[in-house]
Amino acid sequence: MKKLSVSLKESRFVDLINKKFTGEIRKEDIIGNLQKLKPVDIGTSVLWADDDLCDGGEYLFTFDELTDMLKDSEWRLPTVSEVKELKNYKKDFMDDEYIFTNNGTSLTFYGHGYINVFEKSKGIQFPEDVEGWTADVYPNDCISIYLMNPPENFNVGRYPVVNKKSKLSARLVKDKKDK
Repeated sequence: MKKLSVSLKESRFVDLINKKFTGEIRKEDIIGNLQKLKPVDIGTSVLWADDDLCDGGEYLFTFDELTDMLKDSEWRLPTVSEVKELKNYKKDFMDDEYIFTNNGTSLTFYGHGYINVFEKSKGIQFPEDVEGWTADVYPNDCISIYLMNPPENFNVGRYPVVNKKSKLSARLVKDKKDK
């Protein structure tokens, strides 16, 4: 019988299980790429994540799923005003990507489309569009979103057909620390 070269004590899986039962695990340890996101300073009032939130190959989430995922994280959803700041920067569009550039720093948003709660049977709609959640919530579970679609459309606002049960992508932000 061949012995394993790595003991179970050293296994990351066992470590995660132990942390889960002892209460030491953070959500960032188990939620997709949340811990791997890097902050990008493009010149806005916040730092933007360098990539969209992804969990198990999924890029579309309900608002409530995101709220739960981000509960203990320093990352958060951007506000409408924070997204609107991007309009001040050079914008390019290639395939299903929107690229904002300022002083040699770029921030790329990817098209994942969306799943509308009222039309779930249609699956992912407009996969080339960049549509994402903001943190701004209105009555009747209506939430402001941002929408970027070819060639020059960039809108941020309240869309009545989108509510908390729809699935959109999430580009996160974190606050800049005082220097």
